[in-house]
Amino acid sequence: MPLTFLAVGHFCYDVAPNGYVLGGSAAYSTITARNLGCHARAVTAVGANFDRQNPLIDGINVTYHESPETTIFDNRYGQDGHRQQLILGVADALLSHHVPAEQKSAEIAYLCPIADEVHPALVHCFDRALIGVTPQGWMRQWDGSRQVHPKRWCSAQAILSYADVLILSVEDIAAYPEDLERYIQWTRIVVLTKGKRGATLYENGEALESAAYPVNEVDPTGAGDVFAAAFLIKYHETRSSTTALNFAHCVASFAVEGKGTTHIPTLEQVYGRLRKT
Repeated sequence: MPLTFLAVGHFCYDVAPNGYVLGGSAAYSTITARNLGCHARAVTAVGANFDRQNPLIDGINVTYHESPETTIFDNRYGQDGHRQQLILGVADALLSHHVPAEQKSAEIAYLCPIADEVHPALVHCFDRALIGVTPQGWMRQWDGSRQVHPKRWCSAQAILSYADVLILSVEDIAAYPEDLERYIQWTRIVVLTKGKRGATLYENGEALESAAYPVNEVDPTGAGDVFAAAFLIKYHETRSSTTALNFAHCVASFAVEGKGTTHIPTLEQVYGRLRKT
């Protein structure tokens, strides 16, 4: 039976040259899970302007909660890859009672806020799931000009004490790099992604460096969420961090080769590129 993968977080719109494109950690991760053969599910909140018939999310079981707005980001990348971000709309928060009873039996639960929308208590909704977390949304705040700025992740211990895997980027912790040591103490497995420079995995008091797959990068948006979903899926299957790490690098290498969600690969494509460990 295929694994059931549930993402909790906002589907959003990202500003593109010709309008809006689908974005958000929950979207990228569930498209990845679906393409890799899982039963993909999501719990999200969107406004009336969100296209629920978007063919990109065909085959994903989505629980929508109505909101006055859809979360909208304008991501701007400099030549150095650094991102400047504006938030143009924010959907409602997601609380424990927003997760339907039938979704709580998911084998993988991925808490993936993008705009501080996932309440920390949601980590207690899942009795049997492998719980993965990407914290970028808990590390964001914005001002009246809609410019997004970093903030300290104050609920980290309350969440990580009950999570299995934390996946975050060097960009996420740039403002408070000293907090990484606390995250490692509180979580069984931590993966710090570094874009083209690969990743570092922390487990059982040891750090393992791993290389990214060399590809022609077109768009890095969402690559961390593709990586996270792939890691959680393969780790659930094998219980091997190193195997999951290699698999995640491979899956993410496809995602950055195209715009948005368009190049998230199938399992067949991944096995054609996967390097031996």
